[in-house]
Amino acid sequence: MNPNKNKKLILSLIKDDLINTKLVNGLDALGLNAQDYLLHLSDTVFNLMKIKDDENGEKLFEHYLNLKDNVRFIESAKSHESFDDLALAIYIDLVNKKLNQ
Repeated sequence: MNPNKNKKLILSLIKDDLINTKLVNGLDALGLNAQDYLLHLSDTVFNLMKIKDDENGEKLFEHYLNLKDNVRFIESAKSHESFDDLALAIYIDLVNKKLNQ
């Protein structure tokens, strides 16, 4: 796959993961148990980024979850541009951390 296409796909998946997480967390805050509806897109993201399922990959996954938690600060009613910005920041961070392993 073309590296640029791969990056676009990964960014799209991260953004979708952020939007889904925001929705599920919002439903949980309203008292609905929506955790079963998480899409687990991170598995696909990590697969496309060729991050191994080992100890380092597990640490990176925990880091990804912490970064993804920043979605709670996004005002999704105004614009989805903030999702794009956060998705890019997460992607860059993952790439840098992967290179430094």
